[in-house]
Amino acid sequence: MNFQYYETLMDKSEKNLFFLIEKIIPQFTINELKIFFEDVAGKKDSSSNPIKGFVEIGEDYDTIGNVATLKTEQLETMYKFFISREVNNKLVVKWRFYQYLKYIPDFVIENIRINRTSDTEQFIDLIIELEDDKIILVICYDKLDLDNFNEGIIKLNEFVKEHKINPERVIFATNKSYRNIPIDKPIDIDNTAITPELWVEWLEQKCPFNGDDLIIINNNDLELAGFNFISISDLLDYIYEFSEGDQVSIYKQSGYFSENSKGGVQNVELIWKGIMVKQI
Repeated sequence: MNFQYYETLMDKSEKNLFFLIEKIIPQFTINELKIFFEDVAGKKDSSSNPIKGFVEIGEDYDTIGNVATLKTEQLETMYKFFISREVNNKLVVKWRFYQYLKYIPDFVIENIRINRTSDTEQFIDLIIELEDDKIILVICYDKLDLDNFNEGIIKLNEFVKEHKINPERVIFATNKSYRNIPIDKPIDIDNTAITPELWVEWLEQKCPFNGDDLIIINNNDLELAGFNFISISDLLDYIYEFSEGDQVSIYKQSGYFSENSKGGVQNVELIWKGIMVKQI
C-alpha cells in the first residue's frame, strides 16, 4: 500500500466516505442495502421463510439503493467492508462473495437466499439456485483451516438432511486459507460425493492497479475504482459481464483517489488489451 492510498484510507469524513461508497460496483439495490444493514445489526428474521434465518435477495436488480440517505456510521461500515477491506470476519466475507456472485459469468443464477443470522443460528451462508433446480451451498470463513473445514462438512450434512436439499456444488469462501485443505478430494454430503470448491480472497503480488487508481475501459465507456477488485481476473470477469465485449482496452489513471494527487497531472497507461467474445 502506497502512502497516498494510506492517507485516503485515513480520511473518514462523511464527504470522502460518500464519494468512495458511490464508486462501489456492482451498486447495491434498495433491498440489498436494507438486508445488508439488518445483517450487520444482527437483526433476527421474523418472516415465514422456508428456512429460518434466510431471506431472498437480489430480486430487485433493476433498482439502485440511495446511499445519500445513509448515516455516517453506515457509510463507514460499507467503507470497511468493501473499500479498505480492513475487516475480514465471516459476515464480511459473505457480503464480498455475494457482490462477486453478481457479475461472474460462470453460471446463471435463478435465486439467491442469504443467511442473515450466520454467526448464531445457521452455519450455511448462501443458498444459490441455478437453472434446472440445481443448488450451490456456500459457507464463509475468515480463515479456513483443516478443523473448521471438517466442521463445515458436518454442518453441511446436518443442513441438507434437515431441509431435504440436494446440492450439486459446495463452495468454501474465505479471506485466507491454509494449504493443507484437501480441496481436490470429494467429500460425502448425505451419501453423495461432491468435490468442494475453494474461493479465496487474495491480492496479486504484481497487481496491475492499486486501490487509489481509476480504471478506464475503452476510453471512458466504463470508469471503475481499483478498490473494487482483488485481482486482474476479478476485473476481467466484471468487464465481461457489464461491457459489450469485442475489442477491450483497459487503462489506469494512477492516484485518482489519493488526496495528494488532486490538482496534479495524472498519467493514463494501458494495462490490458484483448478481445472478449460475448456468449449468445
